[in-house]
Amino acid sequence: MTEEYLASFEYPSAKVFVTLLEAVGEVADEILMKLGAESLRIKALDPAGLSLIDLEIPSSAFTTYEVRSQELSVGVNLGSLLKVLPKPRKSDVLKFSANEMFYRIVIEGTTPKSFKFRSIEVPAEDVPELSLEFKVRAIILSTAFKQAMSTLRGAGTVEIEVPSADYIILRGGGSIVKLSRVAGSILDIEFEESVKSAYEENYLNKISPLLGLTDNLEFSLSSSKPLRTVFKLPGDVLIRYVLAPQV
Repeated sequence: MTEEYLASFEYPSAKVFVTLLEAVGEVADEILMKLGAESLRIKALDPAGLSLIDLEIPSSAFTTYEVRSQELSVGVNLGSLLKVLPKPRKSDVLKFSANEMFYRIVIEGTTPKSFKFRSIEVPAEDVPELSLEFKVRAIILSTAFKQAMSTLRGAGTVEIEVPSADYIILRGGGSIVKLSRVAGSILDIEFEESVKSAYEENYLNKISPLLGLTDNLEFSLSSSKPLRTVFKLPGDVLIRYVLAPQV
């Protein structure tokens, strides 16, 4: 008997899609994957309410994308899913299909692998649309941020200071890392005033799976306010990560 699916898609890179799920899984173990006519959307808060991740993949980014109902919400236990899924190869594609009870993922490569899961009950959290004002917006190299966090490993708390339009300074555990426009680690910056804010290191590291997917990222912050990090991938894929400051 053939199963009737209400939504299906094919994503051109299984490796990228699984990495996106890994990043979401750093924030929340159980999520609602909302498949609408125009896009796939996942928004999740971490259990402590300190961080929010918002992933949006427009329908145009998929090789094929079809939703037969107005919107289908699929409850996914990412902890279980990511343990089962193999590490995709660079050339593998990912196929997904779902109805109200089950979803199926196929990693299609030299040897296709198919996995079927039951959609779980996930409370539909009212994740707010945040309206934030920032005094600094900067585009920095992903490799520079990755290296900075490696230098500050074990700090516990990372203080981010932007004293001028030329530098971003990260401090923690007795170490200091300076990103600069002259050195090329800051590609662009909008600077209104100097800012300083501190964040938990382990929460900053939750975005580390995304650093290999794009050459740069956008930092937006104000003093003692949430930090917003934005990743833009090919196909107009957007990942927004908002982290509350340490009080």
